[in-house]
Amino acid sequence: MFNLGPALHLKLVLLVVLSVVLMTADQRLTALREARSALEYVVYPLQILANLPSRAGHWLGESFSSHTQLIESNRALQQENLLLQARLQKYQALLSENMHLRELLNASEHTTEKVKIARLVSIDLDPYSQRELINQGSRDDVYLGQPVIDATGLMGQVIQVGPFNAEVLLIADPSSAVPVIDTRSGLRLLAIGTGQPDALDVRSAPANADIKVGDLLATSGLGERFPPRYPVCRVSQVLREPGDPFAKVLCHPTAQLDRHREVLLLWYRPPHRPPETTPHKSAGKPR
Repeated sequence: MFNLGPALHLKLVLLVVLSVVLMTADQRLTALREARSALEYVVYPLQILANLPSRAGHWLGESFSSHTQLIESNRALQQENLLLQARLQKYQALLSENMHLRELLNASEHTTEKVKIARLVSIDLDPYSQRELINQGSRDDVYLGQPVIDATGLMGQVIQVGPFNAEVLLIADPSSAVPVIDTRSGLRLLAIGTGQPDALDVRSAPANADIKVGDLLATSGLGERFPPRYPVCRVSQVLREPGDPFAKVLCHPTAQLDRHREVLLLWYRPPHRPPETTPHKSAGKPR
């Protein structure tokens, strides 16, 4: 159509004049503004479709980057959480140990005998043996038969002493026997170890003995091995069978035999035991 019409330069002039007229009319007249606003409703979906690939690519890039950052952040938080949990467990262990040491110190304040804290080195692996090795020996004045206690009661006695370590026989060992007394009724009994850290067998209780569940049994002081009035166990079971002259009594140790790593060594001298005398090294043979 343009080839059959006027010349090209005339077309150019007409188009320029038409453009100027349209721009002037757009600035001066409101009708064209309304027409342009109506055309925007038609053009807007096309603009959205044109921008959709760019927006989709940008959204995918942000989503992938955010997902990667989220995974890395989650991994870092998990590692930090593990470290914090490990530190928390250490702090809880230290707190428990400090509380136990305070209990031991409080127990030592209520005793009139000399005491010293000892730390557990090892335990006997025999399931029927209740023995421990502590880090105090003859260099620390530890002696055979020395009582060992904790913050809640009697634990046992020293049965073997070396220069740096000592072996402790716990009251739960089958070869252990502790003279005890019922603090409520005054009945004298004998607490025998069963091989289990949570149970003692009480012997020599007649069937009609005044002993009840919940009674506290403490050291009687007989035999002058253990100081009197130290808690040993609490009665957990009393069985009286017809025809049996003795009652079967079980009790639970008050000391925490299998829980802590610190114990108290007790220097106890019975009032009737004469003081030990050590001969002078330069003394000669008696004539």
